[in-house]
Amino acid sequence: MTQPPGASWPTSKVFAQKLRYLTCYFLIGSYARWQRGDGEPPTLAALQRAAVASPRQVAGFIKDLRHGGYLIAEQQESDRRRYLLRPTAALIHEVARSPLAFLAASERLERSSRPLVEIISSSPEQMCDWLGRSVDSYQEDDSLFAPFRAIVQITERECGYPLMAAVVGAHHATQLGTEVGLPSLTYRGLAERFQVSRQHIGNMLTEAERQGWFSIAPGGYLREIPADFIAEFETWAAGQMAHYRLLADLVSSRAGTAPETTA
Repeated sequence: MTQPPGASWPTSKVFAQKLRYLTCYFLIGSYARWQRGDGEPPTLAALQRAAVASPRQVAGFIKDLRHGGYLIAEQQESDRRRYLLRPTAALIHEVARSPLAFLAASERLERSSRPLVEIISSSPEQMCDWLGRSVDSYQEDDSLFAPFRAIVQITERECGYPLMAAVVGAHHATQLGTEVGLPSLTYRGLAERFQVSRQHIGNMLTEAERQGWFSIAPGGYLREIPADFIAEFETWAAGQMAHYRLLADLVSSRAGTAPETTA
């Protein structure tokens, strides 16, 4: 999650914030459900009813996604006044980035009889179906975020998730004696890696210290990270791995049956 973005578009600013990420997540869920014949057409109005952001925020964000090539609005054949929102492969890949990382971690801990990451990532259609089933589960009972107060608070901030991943990564790297691929925890290093301002990084680190989540010393050294914060992160991560592993088992057993209309 701390790897440099692969696109020039500010993807870390767009997708690494819970409100905007969930809007994309719900959009994919709506599209996948409709493709399975289980839900209403994936329109802007339907997304505005489901999303946690305001209708105006959702409309503006959808406009930005269309401009960035992450979303296609298609006229519905049965009603030319209504447009269906179709996520592109680029959007599905961005939203699947964290889930795939957790699935890969799960497979490193315990091998599956099927190569789950390979199967799920083999096509946008597979990932769309997989993420869509995750959305269904999340909307029925939010066990992915609701029990984890600190995780929720951090991920609500712009680039809060990758920043948290960088800090926790630095903590574990120190224990393991390796720092390969991890960004420097200096203001400059984090700002450049995540494409935000140094002031924004500074504000987030100041808040993190005030909240008691972690503390970064001058020069980018991890000064303190409480055991209870690490325990919350690890419990949350274990839940993410279990959630996406169970759904990957389901989707992989149905491989070859997913719809083939996603760009």
